[in-house]
Parts: sequence; structure tokens; C-alpha cells
Amino acid sequence: MDTDHRTDKVWVLGIQRKLYQWSKANPDDQWRDMWGWLTDLRVLRHAWQRVASNKGGRTAGVDGMTVGRIRNRSEHRFLVDLQADLRSGAYRPSPARRKLIPKAGKPGQFRPLGIPTIRDRVVQGAAKILLEPIFEAQFWHVSYGFRPGRNTHGALEYIRRAALPQKRDEDTRRNRLPYPWVIEGDIKGCFDNINHHHLLERMRKRIGDRRVVRLVGLFLKAGVLTEDQFLRTDAGTPQGGIISPLLANIALSAIEERYERWTYHRKKTQARRKSNGVAAAASARDSDRIAGRCVYLPVRYADDFVVLVSGSLEEAMAEKSALADYLIKTTGLTLSPEKTKVTAMTEGFEFLGFRFSVHWDKRYGYGPRVEIPKAKAANLRHKVKQLTQRDSISVSLGEKLRGVNAITSGWANYYRYCVGAGRVFVALDWYIGLRLYCWLHKKRPKATPSELWGSKQPSRRRATRRVWREGSVEQHVLGWTPVDRYRLAWMDMPDFAMSSGEPDA
Repeated sequence: MDTDHRTDKVWVLGIQRKLYQWSKANPDDQWRDMWGWLTDLRVLRHAWQRVASNKGGRTAGVDGMTVGRIRNRSEHRFLVDLQADLRSGAYRPSPARRKLIPKAGKPGQFRPLGIPTIRDRVVQGAAKILLEPIFEAQFWHVSYGFRPGRNTHGALEYIRRAALPQKRDEDTRRNRLPYPWVIEGDIKGCFDNINHHHLLERMRKRIGDRRVVRLVGLFLKAGVLTEDQFLRTDAGTPQGGIISPLLANIALSAIEERYERWTYHRKKTQARRKSNGVAAAASARDSDRIAGRCVYLPVRYADDFVVLVSGSLEEAMAEKSALADYLIKTTGLTLSPEKTKVTAMTEGFEFLGFRFSVHWDKRYGYGPRVEIPKAKAANLRHKVKQLTQRDSISVSLGEKLRGVNAITSGWANYYRYCVGAGRVFVALDWYIGLRLYCWLHKKRPKATPSELWGSKQPSRRRATRRVWREGSVEQHVLGWTPVDRYRLAWMDMPDFAMSSGEPDA
């Protein structure tokens, strides 16, 4: 079975590369024959492997089937029957089972999560395998959310580089910001309100196979089942669906296209010019600044986006209103009037859980920074405090350390690229160590403070440091996390974007 899986993976990768290269070379054409590939047993088998290897496979949809139950019966029979239903036209997606998930840090508030059936997850995975290379070749470099090889750190680093003044004045300092204003975009219920008609129209520009477009339309209209009540989905992408992030990116890529002149020249590129679309857009930004015209540069991560503005406050406010009207016409989405605002770059703003600010240095001038928001550090302290309450003293120190480490290790890796992260990490280490001491004091009330502090053991990572430890489990020290500035070159390209002749392919 493993050999078959590797063979399927190689074959599928070859198809994806073909689709990606064609899409890159033909940005205005349609691919007209995909149904044979989508219903091929090798594609379905590859999609099944992805679904089965995910922890979510343990959760059943409305039909009660899980990956384990399907394996106990017969994987092959399951896939053959699914292929037959697709090819005969009998396949219909089932409604997603709705489950309410508590929002982190917001007591009493819940986020609805849709759980599709295993059958629907496999079909959505197969559709994504073929659709992703076509649209990934057309997505622009300022889009970072839910794309292979891209992440939040890349989006923030791109903003930092764009906001860095390139020219120095006579005093050798950077006194003039290239983008003094920023539009912070906030879309009302983005994934629940995307207009189906607009989304499918954008798909049809690249997908000429009506059966594939129809299948996506069926997923959009499948609905949800909550407390034995069926709810229609007249707008939005499938809740919890594998294909939902890709569909959202297809719809929201209209935001970047509005600013084609300053972002990426796709339609404006001329054969006589040697520069690519990115370089041509950079040249347009420079020429417009020199001429005194306003420049807009968007950066988007899924439904979170900002637009950097080089003009005046009045021009930024006018663009904010124009963008709201544009989004309604192209995607059916509306901007939140309360949360969508124009902010001065010098005041700073929060984006993707980070604090972006501009620091003034009397030696060098303005310098943009990506920092850890104080509220995020306070939230981490609160979580650690909740984990070390008196009601949990029955567990062992090792088990308590595992719980704390699960939170602190991921938090440190996420914020390790921020300015001043080392100082924040050290302060948090002191607080976490103190909380663990207080927890041990509640667990061992007769022990003296010197006995408790003396129970620390040398770290297995650094023998000269003593940490809270039990056996092989020890406290994760945030201050030992390497801190560095993120580099855009660290972002990976998807496998299908590399031709078979390249070394890394």
C-alpha cells in the first residue's frame, strides 16, 4: 500500500506541474478537461491518504462514518464506490455537521465549525489537488494566507520592507516615510458571506470544465445541519471544508487586482519590456511618487489585509470608501465601518496578532518594526496562571510541564522574529518559573522555600542552567529560542511549482 501511495504521489505531482506551467504560460485561457483526472482512482487515493492522515479523520460527519470505520470495512471499496458515484453523476455532497467551538480569550463566545463527511472531504481534496496549481500560478506575491510555503511572517516582513524609507536626506537620516498612512481592512463575516455567483464567475475564467465548476457549486450549496435542523447556505464557502481556503483566496484576490498598477503588472506588461510584472509595478510606484500621485500597496493574509497609502489622509479616506464599494460589487462582501480605519504609520497598527510600528532613531531616522503586542504576552501569562491553579495539584510535575510547554513552545516559535523578542521571552520565563514554584508550594505545603527552589535540576539542554524538571520532561525556556529577523527567502515554493529538471524537484 505504501508503494502504491508513493506511485500515486509521483503521478499526481506530474499532473500538478503540468497544470501549474500551463496556467503560468496562459493567464487568460481556460483548462477544459479536468473531470477525467478528478475522478481518477489515483487522485482519489492520494486525497484519501491526506484525509486519513489528518487527526480530523477521527471526527464523523452527519453520516457517522470515520476513517477508522472505513478502514475496517475496505478502503478500496470505499474509493471505487465514490468514483462510480462521481462518474455516474449520482454524487451529492451531504450537509456539514455544525459544532460550536469556544473562541480563545473570549469567554462565552463561540465560533461555528462545519464538519463534512469523509466522502465529501475526499472529493474536496481531489478537487483542490487539481485546482490549486492553476490558481496558485495566478495569485500575486502580496497574498500570503492559506497558500503552500507562505505564512504570516512573510506578510509582515513584506510590509516592513515596503515601509522602510529607501532614501536619506542631507542629514543622512531617513526622515520621510514612503507610506505615511495605512488602511486596516476588516471584512464582516468573510467566509460566511462570499457571493457564490461572483466566486463561480471567477472560477469559470480559468476552469472550462463545467462538471468541475458544477461540483464546486454543489459544495457551496450543501448547507449545514445543526441540532437536527437543516440550514441553507446561500452565501459563503463550505464550513470546515478542505477546499474552503482556496475558494476564499480565489474570491478575495480581487482586492489585489484593484491595485494592479502598483502591485503586479499582469495586463500592463508589454513584450518590448524586459522587466517582469513585479519590477514593472515597482517602477510605476517610483514614477508616481516623483509625479506627486498617490500610491496604494495591498498586503493580504486570507481575509485580513492592509493597504499602504503614500498620499494624504484625505486620499486614504476616499480610497477606504471606494474600496468598500468595490468589494460589494466584486465579491458581495462588506467592510466593517467600525473596524476598518485609516491609521497613521507613526501610530502603529496590529496585524495578524503582531504589532507593527515605526521607531524613530536620532542616528538613522525612521525604522519600521514588528513587535510582540503587550496584550499577547499578558494572555500567555493568564493561560499559565490558569494551568497552575490549586485545583490541578493532583497531577505530577512532569504532566504539568507538558501542559505548560505545549503553550509556551508554540508561542515562542511564532513570535521569535519580532524586535525585542528576547527581552519579552526572558520576562515570561521568570513569571512561568515563579508560577511553577507557587504550584509546587500548593502541592507540597510542608516543604520550605529553599527545598522547593533546590529541587530544580540541571537542564538536559544546558547543563549549567537549573530548571524545573521531572525525569526527561523539563521546563521549556523561551529565552533559549533563537531570535532573528524573518527573511522572505525562507518561504518555500510548492512542489508543483518546480519543474522536474530543477535540483529540488
